[in-house]
Amino acid sequence: MPHENSSAPSSHLNGSNGSILFQTSPSGDNGRGVAANVSASNPGAEYWSSNVSGLLNASGQNIGSKPASTNFVIWWDGDGERELLDGTQITKYPSGTLLSGSGVASNNGTKATPGLSADLFGDWREEVIWRTSNDSALRIYATPHQTNLRIATLMHDVQYRVAIAWQNTAYNQPPHPSFYIGSDVTSYPWPNVTTP
Repeated sequence: MPHENSSAPSSHLNGSNGSILFQTSPSGDNGRGVAANVSASNPGAEYWSSNVSGLLNASGQNIGSKPASTNFVIWWDGDGERELLDGTQITKYPSGTLLSGSGVASNNGTKATPGLSADLFGDWREEVIWRTSNDSALRIYATPHQTNLRIATLMHDVQYRVAIAWQNTAYNQPPHPSFYIGSDVTSYPWPNVTTP
């Protein structure tokens, strides 16, 4: 969690029991921060924020260079790691542009968020919706990449559904499911969908 005042840590990470796993020195308004699995070389998620240098692991150790953006993340290509979604571009960490949206625009000024990012069409990868630059239409972009990972549609996950709603009803942040996705995982939970 990034903090916004000079008397608090710049950021901190809590464990599932509420204990603090790491915190960084106070330094004023930290702005934005991201927690996501963007690197296959580190098990679990990585963490970075506006005024903390480097990419941090769950112990707060610097494990690499900080990604270029602190905005959205998206599952776009075929592996289990997320890509960076910033403005109208999707890039692979540590480098490489996968998509540059043409004739579209992002929202919310410097936050540069999409209209929506979500697993809309049933493959576990996510689609992104941007408005056209002239505000006359919405465009939905879907991944062209194949994958060997077999994961049920993320919309079957209750937490993920709530996360889709929070994008447009609360502080605009990327969605997260209730379970971890990564190249190091061999099986994923399957939804137990029943009808009366």
